[in-house]
Amino acid sequence: MNELFQSKEYQTIFSQNHLDGFASLWAKEIDWFEPPNHRRGGWSGVGQMMLTSDLRGLSVFVKKQKNHGRRTLWHPFSGEPTFRREFKRLVFLEQQQIKAPKVVLYAEEEIKKDTCAILATEALVGFEPLDIVTKRWHEDKPVTHLQKIVLLESVAETVRAFHQAGLVHRALYPKHIFVKNAETAPEVAFIDLEKSRFSLFFLYRAYFDLSALNRHAEYWSKSQRLRFFLSYMQSKRLTKALKLLCQLILRRSTRR
Repeated sequence: MNELFQSKEYQTIFSQNHLDGFASLWAKEIDWFEPPNHRRGGWSGVGQMMLTSDLRGLSVFVKKQKNHGRRTLWHPFSGEPTFRREFKRLVFLEQQQIKAPKVVLYAEEEIKKDTCAILATEALVGFEPLDIVTKRWHEDKPVTHLQKIVLLESVAETVRAFHQAGLVHRALYPKHIFVKNAETAPEVAFIDLEKSRFSLFFLYRAYFDLSALNRHAEYWSKSQRLRFFLSYMQSKRLTKALKLLCQLILRRSTRR
């Protein structure tokens, strides 16, 4: 196996489950969350796999892809698997102490001239997508104004930390922001980082990602969106400069 990374903690666990090489991992059936996506001349999918360790079950998220890459500056012709980029970002975020799925294995191998890649991560136990939380609050579960504000500010602070680390997510939708303990002490994590990249300019990161988030954030009132923006910018009021940035974000998020 042309292995790039495997968590020491999981080496024994994979072995106990008879998953000792790339071939066994590639052949292992997983429960797809949805049918694999076919594009770029290949396919890519994500699912769940249950492992057994010391008589207990472990849930692992597994992403598999074949010939599903993109050209980069360093790989202008052959391209690189999109999961390789996501793997690198997940490792980087762990170093920055920003919550994201923990990588347990990343591997690539050429099979009959096809580039195959596997990315396995720990499940985010107790976390759920932000869009599910806000929908539930809107439809079923009444929560206090303070609880909503605490959650929005926690998300804003974590998104800012993500951007301060130099990254732009490029798909920052509520379904890609996971939260835990939403009503008490929110924890925030990011998923689906295969499109993310480093960017030199903080304002560009804010402009690009906050536009996407604002566009896809349902059930947020105007006052909540403003509160989120001010928390993100660490400001108590909307200055002229912030008002201009806010207008640019709104313009981008509402364009068709």
